[in-house]
Amino acid sequence: MKRKRQSKITDLNFDVLKHVMYHVAVSPDGAGNLARTLSVCRLFKELADDSDILKAAAFDQVNLSGIHESFWRPAGMLCRCLPTGNPTAFNTIRKNAEILNVSYEILKRDMFRGKMILLVRSTALEIANTRARKKAFAAAIDDCSSTCDAVDAQIETIEQFLEMLKAVLKVMRSQIAQ
Repeated sequence: MKRKRQSKITDLNFDVLKHVMYHVAVSPDGAGNLARTLSVCRLFKELADDSDILKAAAFDQVNLSGIHESFWRPAGMLCRCLPTGNPTAFNTIRKNAEILNVSYEILKRDMFRGKMILLVRSTALEIANTRARKKAFAAAIDDCSSTCDAVDAQIETIEQFLEMLKAVLKVMRSQIAQ
């Protein structure tokens, strides 16, 4: 007795699959869902790279800080959608650029303060006259150093996002030139 072959979604007509993918893209977390479908198979990747699908991808409920960084890299979903004129992708970048600018200013201020505190505590350590004071100052300097390291890591993340923004500007300039 022969077993009946099970149908797969990839057995559907290409136009039907494109229509399904379009509905995935316009869902509230469309861009996130679309990004996840890229890894399913080559056919889904081809469908997800269609300019109509990329233009329709919704970024309304996408939280960039809560997803993998490849999403907003120059070859990521966000930058793939921009050349198609996707308005929600542009608004997402604009909104995150504003947040980034404020965060960057705060981090620069905090880093300056941290380095000043570190300098003062290092000086105080040199003039401390007891072992207990030296130990307390050394611990305070270690705390301050770890704070500076954390701020440096945040600044590195911001610099990666700035790299993505530069790629976006390049794409947008090339579109305007055409």
